[in-house]
Amino acid sequence: MDVNRIKEAVKKIVQTARANAAAVPGALAKGLRNLFSRIQPPETVKKFLARIRGISADKVLWIWAVVMLGGGVLFKIVSGNLLGMNTTLVFAQWWEDDLSSQALVNLAAEFEAQNPRITLKLEKMTWPEIRAAFETGDSKKKQPDIFSVDPYAALGLEAYIQPEDPLTGGPQPVISFINVLFYNIDLFQAAGFDRPPKNQTEFLSYVQRIGQGNSGVYGAGLALGDNTPQGVSRHLLSWIWSALGNPETESFSFNSPQVVSVLTFLNRLKQSLYSDPFSVTEAELVRAFAEGKVGMMIGSVANIRELQTAMDGSFGVTTIPGIESYVRKPVFPLTVWYASVNQRSEHREEAQRFLSFLKEKDGIIAAEAYAVPGNGRRNPDLSKNDPLYAKAFDMYEAGEIIRDLYGVQEVSELNSLIRREVRLMFLGAKTPEQCAGTIQLGWEGAAEKITAYASPD
Repeated sequence: MDVNRIKEAVKKIVQTARANAAAVPGALAKGLRNLFSRIQPPETVKKFLARIRGISADKVLWIWAVVMLGGGVLFKIVSGNLLGMNTTLVFAQWWEDDLSSQALVNLAAEFEAQNPRITLKLEKMTWPEIRAAFETGDSKKKQPDIFSVDPYAALGLEAYIQPEDPLTGGPQPVISFINVLFYNIDLFQAAGFDRPPKNQTEFLSYVQRIGQGNSGVYGAGLALGDNTPQGVSRHLLSWIWSALGNPETESFSFNSPQVVSVLTFLNRLKQSLYSDPFSVTEAELVRAFAEGKVGMMIGSVANIRELQTAMDGSFGVTTIPGIESYVRKPVFPLTVWYASVNQRSEHREEAQRFLSFLKEKDGIIAAEAYAVPGNGRRNPDLSKNDPLYAKAFDMYEAGEIIRDLYGVQEVSELNSLIRREVRLMFLGAKTPEQCAGTIQLGWEGAAEKITAYASPD
C-alpha cells in the first residue's frame, strides 16, 4: 500500500484541473484510472462491486482510492507515526558506569512521564561501538537517535553529529571533570616523600626515585596510544597548559621557551615511564596505577570512584605541576561529556527534546557522577564528605579552567601531529626545539578552525 504515492498523484491531478472546477471529477477519474492500472483492487473486490447495480467503473476506482487512502491513514494513526505517538528513541552512551546506580534509568523514566508518546531506550556502548553503529550501516540494528560523543575521535562522523552553530555550538556539553595529578601514597612513603611534587623539576626527581630498586614499579605513566583519543590532550597538552596557562591568548606559541622547557622535561622523563607510552591506553594506565605499578599519572576526576574501589583510598590528587617560574593560578584541562542528536535520525525533533532535557538535568547528572566542576553552576553533591572530591572542588575554585578544544578534523589532525612529533623526539630523531617548531606550524593552520568549548553552564 503506497499511500504517499497515491497522495502525490491526487495532488497533481487536482492542480492540473484547478482552472476548471467542473472538470475535476473527470480529471480525477482519468488520473485514478491510470494510477490504479498499476495498483488494481483484488479480483474479489472487483466482482463484489460489479454486482452492485449503478456503480460505474470510475466510481469503482473512486471507492478503491478511498479504501486505500483511508486504510493507510488509519494504519498510520494506529501505529502512531502520523501523530508522533509511540516514538522509540535510542540513547547510546558509556556514562552509566560512572553514574550512581539507576541514575540514567530514573531520568529516562522522568522524561517518558513528561512525554508519554516517547519511549527512551538506553544502550550502554563504548565510543568504538558507537562509531561502528554508524560506520557499518547495519540495517538490522537501529542507529542511535542521541549519542555521547568523544570529540577527539569523531573524524568521519560529521554527517551524524550536530553541526557547529552560533546558538547550539554543535555537540552539547552536559557535564565536565577537571584533569588532575593522581599519586600513590604508599609508593611516595616508600620513596621518602610526604607530599606531592610542586613543579616539573620536583616531579622528575620523584619519578626517578620511585623507580629506583623497585622491580616492575615506575615513577609515572603516559597513555598516548593511537586508540586513546584523549591521550594527547590529557597526557601531553596538560603539561604545556600547566606551564603557560590559557592557550587562547594571542601571545601563545609552541615555540615559546616555556613549551620547549616542557618538551625537554618530557624527553628526560621518558626513561622512567611505564611501558611504551605510545602503546599504552588510558584503561591500561589506570589499571597499572591501581595495581601499584605506577607512582603518578594525570587522570580525570571521574577516575576517583574506580580507584577508590580498587585501592582502598591509598592515593591522592593534586594540581598538575607547572614549571618553577609559573606563578599564576593552577590550570585544569577539562574532560567533558558531550551528547549529540543523530542528524540522520527519523526523530530529530523528539531527540532534540531529550537532549534539552539532559541539559536541564545536568545538576542531577553532575551530582550522580561526582563531577567537578560538574555543570559549572552549582557545587557537586559532597554530602558524603569525601575528602578527595572536596579537595578536587577546592582546587577547581582556586584555579583556572582550560577550555576543551573541538573541531572534528582540525583537532584530530593536530593531535596526530603532536603525537608523531613527540614520538620522534623520544626516539632521538628530533630535538625539543624542532618538535616545538613543527607543532607550532600545525597549530597555526588549525587554530582558526578550532572551537574552544567552555565548561557546561
